Amino acid sequence: MHSVNPVTFTTPSEGGLGIKVPRQDVRHRVEIAGRPDWTGARVRAALARANQPLRARALAHILGLPAVEVKAALRRLQDLGAAASHDRRWTAVTEP
Repeated sequence: MHSVNPVTFTTPSEGGLGIKVPRQDVRHRVEIAGRPDWTGARVRAALARANQPLRARALAHILGLPAVEVKAALRRLQDLGAAASHDRRWTAVTEP
């Protein structure tokens, strides 16, 4: 499990709430070079197989993934030009 340092109280001028909360390591969601994006690949494959545009939540339910991860993958695919959204329904973009 995770360990958390005990909270130490400080003067009100040092923080908005008057307490100092221990800082945890920040996890950056930067893709490591050479590391495949499995969520994005699964989302793209599901969109390509779908016979109609899908909402992100429906796609997350079909894939058994959290909706937040699916939405992030859809945004990355949209930035790459591999997915398009119209009225919050997503489709795969095929190469011409």
